[in-house]
Amino acid sequence: MVMASILRRRSRVLVAMAAVAIGATTLSALATIAVDVPRQMAREMRSYGANMVVLPNGEGKTLDTKVVPEVSKQIPSGSLVGAVGYEYQPITINDLPYVSVGADLAAVRKLSPFWYVDGAWPKREGSVLLGKQIANATDAKVGSQIELTRLVEKQNSASPVQKDGQIDYSQSAPGAGAKTQKLTVKVAGIVETGGPEDGFVYMFPPDMQKLTGHPFALTVAEFSVAASSDTLQSLANSISKNDSYTATPVARLAHSDASVLDMLRSLMAIITVIVLALIMIGVSTTMMAVVTERRNEIGLRKALGAEDRSIVTEFLGEGVVLGLVGGVVGAGLGFGLAQVISLNVFHRTVALHFSVIAATIVVAVLVSTLASAIPVRRAVEVDPALVLRGE
Repeated sequence: MVMASILRRRSRVLVAMAAVAIGATTLSALATIAVDVPRQMAREMRSYGANMVVLPNGEGKTLDTKVVPEVSKQIPSGSLVGAVGYEYQPITINDLPYVSVGADLAAVRKLSPFWYVDGAWPKREGSVLLGKQIANATDAKVGSQIELTRLVEKQNSASPVQKDGQIDYSQSAPGAGAKTQKLTVKVAGIVETGGPEDGFVYMFPPDMQKLTGHPFALTVAEFSVAASSDTLQSLANSISKNDSYTATPVARLAHSDASVLDMLRSLMAIITVIVLALIMIGVSTTMMAVVTERRNEIGLRKALGAEDRSIVTEFLGEGVVLGLVGGVVGAGLGFGLAQVISLNVFHRTVALHFSVIAATIVVAVLVSTLASAIPVRRAVEVDPALVLRGE
C-alpha cells in the first residue's frame, strides 16, 4: 500500500525525495569533512613551525642527539609531522657577532616548509643556509664563501631562554677568549622568515663539530605534532617525566590551532542544524499536501472500520521510504561532494567513513519520519461523517 501510494503520486514524492537527498548530501559532506578535514588541517597548520620544544634540565646543560628519536617514539603514530634537534653556538663574521645553528637541514626543511630560501637548501657539508640579516650586513650572495670564526676557549652552548611558552634566542652571543677556530663555508641559500632565523647561520652537524671542536650536542629539540592543545599538553607532561629534559608546548601555536578547528566545527554544526530544519520543512509540506489530497480516501477507510493505527502506519511508512531512499542517494552524493571540497581546498582526498554513511541514512529516516508527524495527526483527525457528506 505504501509503495502503491508513492507511485501514484510520483511528482509530489519526487519533490520530497529530492529535498531529503539534497539535505542528506549536505549532511554527509559536512560530517565527512568534520571527521576527516580537521585532522588534515591540523597537519597543514603544523607547516608553520614546531608546537612543542624539549629543553635540557639545568643551566648550561645539553641534550644527547638520541633525544629526538627517543621522544619521537612517545608521540602517537601518525601525529608526528616533523622533529629536529639544534645546537646553537656564538660565532663572528667580519668581527660581527651572530649565532651558528647545527642541525639536520633536511629535517629543518620538513619542519618549516614556509621558509623563503633564495638559492637552494644545502645538500652537503661545507655549505650553509645564511640568514637574510647576515647576508645584508656582510654583502654575501648565493655562491659566496664566508669565514666563520668561533672563540674556542669558552665552550658553553648558547642556551635559549623560554618566555611565555616561546623560545627566545636573543640571549645567544659570542663569548670571550683569545683562541679561535675558523671555518670557510659556501652560501647555498639565503633564508628570510622575518623572525630570528634571519640572524642565524644553518649548517650540518659535522661542520658545527669542526667549528666548535667538540662532539655535536643539542641545545634544544623541536617537534611538530598534529594534536589538540589538551592532547599536546598531556603529551608534554608525559615526556617531561624524564629527569634529563622537559617538554613544553608552544602556547601561541597550540591555542591558534585549537581555535581554528573549534570555529570550523561550530560552523559545521550550525549548517547541519539548518539543513535538518530544511529537510523537515520540505518533507512536512509534501506530506501535508498528500494528506489533503487523500482526505476523501482516509474518511472512507475510517467509515469502513479502518483503525487509526493502520492510517498512521501507512503515512509513517511513506515517510520512512522517503527518508531511506533520499538518505542513501544523499550519502553517496555527500561523499563525492566532500571529496571535491577537500581536493580543491586542502589538495588531499578524504577517506570513506562507513559510520558517516550509516549515520546520514539513519538521520535522514528519523528526520523524514518526524516531519510526517504533523500530517499524520491531520490524517487521524479526519471526520468520516463530514467527508462522506462532501464537507
